[in-house]
Amino acid sequence: MKRNLCLLYGIAFLQGMVFYSPAAVLYRQDAGLTLFQISVIESISLFLCFALEIPWGILADKIGYQLTMSLCCLMYFVSKIIFWEAWTFQDFLLERIFLSIAVSGLSGVDITLLYLYAPEGKSQKVFGIYEGMGTSGLLAAAVCFSIFLENHWRRAAFLTAAAYGLAFVLALFLRKPDPQRAEKPSGKARKLSLKLSPNVLCLVSPSFLLFLSSAGLLTETRQYITVFLNQPQYIACGLSAGTIALLYILTQIAGIISPWSDCLTKKFGIPLFSAGCFLCPALLCFVLAFTHSPVCTAICILGIQSFVSLFQPLQSELQNREISTSRRAAALSLQAMFLELTSAALEPVFGYLAQKSLAFAFGAGGIFCTGGFLLFLLWYGNFFRKPSKV
Repeated sequence: MKRNLCLLYGIAFLQGMVFYSPAAVLYRQDAGLTLFQISVIESISLFLCFALEIPWGILADKIGYQLTMSLCCLMYFVSKIIFWEAWTFQDFLLERIFLSIAVSGLSGVDITLLYLYAPEGKSQKVFGIYEGMGTSGLLAAAVCFSIFLENHWRRAAFLTAAAYGLAFVLALFLRKPDPQRAEKPSGKARKLSLKLSPNVLCLVSPSFLLFLSSAGLLTETRQYITVFLNQPQYIACGLSAGTIALLYILTQIAGIISPWSDCLTKKFGIPLFSAGCFLCPALLCFVLAFTHSPVCTAICILGIQSFVSLFQPLQSELQNREISTSRRAAALSLQAMFLELTSAALEPVFGYLAQKSLAFAFGAGGIFCTGGFLLFLLWYGNFFRKPSKV
């Protein structure tokens, strides 16, 4: 199983190596796309991911997780080849269609394989390493871009396709997980501080939607601020393009903190650790709404990235603990669908508010993070009061 984990870590690192990421929007604009066309493509991609989540989850449970992983890595590879040669709206739309197929398939399968390959009681640590490897790959690619590829965007796209091709090759060597553990209910929280009550009648219990809502509010706030709002905020603070590129790299470094999630959760406990992961980003969002200091802005954005990166391995752990059926990939796909719906609902809200004022959008981020923590407390309290069931 250790061999399989190393392969998955390698896949995460290689798929994180998106060499063109610091200039992804400029790359598309250089090909003639407008920002509106880019947003239309992103919207189509999001809804396509939503539509494919359940079919992919069901298919994965039938054909096997490792084969599904290989197919999705192949789709990823094809999408990057198309992106490398894309020059029209139709080309970029086709690239996003293949990407959506890959993302929707991997959303439950990669976490499932990590959980099944991980040693007993070590799954959260494994999730943290996996997240960290993906971020490390992105960081390495960003550094290479800033040094060697700043004015060679097409070459950066080619290197990205090459990295994804290697990831596909690694996926071919994955072996089947332990069938006994794959069929074993994962409601082992009775041995831990958090008591979960699996619902065998449905793949996602209604009460667990509280947790998914809380996680969706937190992660989408991080996504929108660190990807879409950070650059205009930096420009408003008077920073140069070179400084913004440096801060992009630092933001990726902040994401590598995720492997510390496991030990911090054990040290502080789930409630206190989660409080920090929700409320600290909320506070930083409110600070961003009022500051025009470049130093303060950079610290806040890096802090938001760090706290949410710490929460994500715990999120993956709790999502897996909730599942009591052998159809693990289908259950995780249902969970991913709900998270995507949350993102789809929040993105236009952020976009509308940002068009009015960046301060409004940052303030909304603080409200979303605070609301997410309240939903988390409702879910946690509900399961903590219930006796564990086998």
